[in-house]
Amino acid sequence: DTEVLASSKVVPSAAETETKKAFYSNEEKPAALFSTLPYYSMALFYAFIWYTIAKWQQPWLGAFVLFVAVPLGDVILPEDWLNPTEKQSKQLADDIYFKIPLYVIVIINWIYYFWILNYLTQNSFGFFYTVGVLFISGGQVATIFPVSHELIHKQDMLGRLVGGLSLTPMLYTHYFIEHQYGHHRHVATPCDGAYSKLGESVYYNVPQAIKKVFFSTWEIEKRRLLEIEECSTHWHPKNRMIWYVISYPTFLAFIYAKFGLYGMEIALYLAFQAVVFLEAINYIEHYALERKEIAPGEYEKVNITHSWNAPHRLSNYLLFKVQRHSDHHENGYKPYQTLASYDGSPTLPNGYAFCVPLCFFPKFWFNTINPYVIKYRKGEKITTAEQANAKKWMNMFLGLVTTVFGLLMVLGFIFKP
Repeated sequence: DTEVLASSKVVPSAAETETKKAFYSNEEKPAALFSTLPYYSMALFYAFIWYTIAKWQQPWLGAFVLFVAVPLGDVILPEDWLNPTEKQSKQLADDIYFKIPLYVIVIINWIYYFWILNYLTQNSFGFFYTVGVLFISGGQVATIFPVSHELIHKQDMLGRLVGGLSLTPMLYTHYFIEHQYGHHRHVATPCDGAYSKLGESVYYNVPQAIKKVFFSTWEIEKRRLLEIEECSTHWHPKNRMIWYVISYPTFLAFIYAKFGLYGMEIALYLAFQAVVFLEAINYIEHYALERKEIAPGEYEKVNITHSWNAPHRLSNYLLFKVQRHSDHHENGYKPYQTLASYDGSPTLPNGYAFCVPLCFFPKFWFNTINPYVIKYRKGEKITTAEQANAKKWMNMFLGLVTTVFGLLMVLGFIFKP
């Protein structure tokens, strides 16, 4: 099939000697590609979290599902390696029904955000229960990132506006600029906030990334105004970063007026956890991957070897295929439903729902991921023994997470408010 062959990419790597996993369907419109229903799974998860809090008063059950059940689902369900052909990609890109789940999640996220502020400020709960609600809610606020990420990368003004504004509760709207004009330009180089060296801890990387994103956005806006807009100064009303910085205390003042000091403290915590989760995702997406420097300060073109992919089905549906990250970085404007997986891309041993908490435990993370990094850099296939050792560390971590969140869930039932 000439069309199928034209759609595939050839990247020299150890994957060339392995069994190919990425494939294409001969069906005209395979349901696995053309159905929008799986992308409403995040809406169902919001409803589930709301129900566990509002009706059952069991927030730790939601945490157990997110950090234990979802990773197990990724292991149990078959991996998602099905790619659209060029013809199917065009059909998918023109299908407006794939936009609806994005806007549905934006609306639900705002509703949930204000509901949780009202719920916690209008009721008096014990410390244990409140911590559980805050923890799972911080994770929920962070889940708007894949949706916002999808919207800000498109060229329609409504999508870009909605995508940018949806980052407001995270107090991280400036990410809208830096991600497109900083991260995508400098990815896998020391200039990028998400760049990390082999063995670099998330606890070092995330604070550095947050700082870099903030100051990089200032520089991007300064360069745009002085060089493109030809303004006399970057201290100009057209400087979006000025408005973003003003918007943060303004938004918090609004929260204070509606929900009081306690409500503002909750909003600050939710923003903190959401941003940490967001940058932890960036960390695992590009961990220890580097572009070759072909001249001082000049790097090879971005390709599908500069981001980690994860073909794990359940988390791919929940996160709008952001785990097909290599194709996204090579083709930033492709809609999520058209993104492809390639054998030549580095592949995470598990999905984001597992790797994000895993990276916060460096010993488990490094023993799991570093063998993959080292072999990938050498262009070699990871050995069976190395895979078994990495799997051993993953199983130990899954056991730890299951025990901890299982215990918290049981305690939640015992000390129900």
